[in-house]
Amino acid sequence: MDIDDDEYEELRQLDQLRSDNRVLNAWLTIQRSEFPGWAEQAPGTWDFSLDSLARLEDLIRDRYATTEQADQDEGGDFLQTASWYVGEVHNRHFGTVWQFHPDSVEITGAWPFVTVPFDRLFEFPDEDGIEPDNRPLYTPVKRLCGILVPDNGHLAADPDIYTPIDADT
Repeated sequence: MDIDDDEYEELRQLDQLRSDNRVLNAWLTIQRSEFPGWAEQAPGTWDFSLDSLARLEDLIRDRYATTEQADQDEGGDFLQTASWYVGEVHNRHFGTVWQFHPDSVEITGAWPFVTVPFDRLFEFPDEDGIEPDNRPLYTPVKRLCGILVPDNGHLAADPDIYTPIDADT
């Protein structure tokens, strides 16, 4: 999809709003401050390595027997800090950034997510030509609940979404 200068500027402003706002910044501050206590209660080394994602997945599976249990706790301190950790692993290894639209606080089940930076916008074209911004959005808390669904993949494979599909293949 080709976009004109006005559409591009509108997308850039939306991206800027979602990247830097009081709601997101407050959430990030809370999770960052909660992390040391969370890490003390969770066995293992929490070093933001890719290998730690498998350990976190095991921790989630040990803590919640069903997706429903995890879904009920998705706004709780444990899953919120765990989701911050997952997002930080992605950010540190794949150059993603946190985003959250401040108006989304009114929407039940809306949580901060990570995506590739705006300067990579055109690396992710919409095959149907409908969406001008087709960058992958990854919502860690939803994914942590989702790994409890059988055959729903593993956290360690999730970063593959940040690799654009080569138009030549």
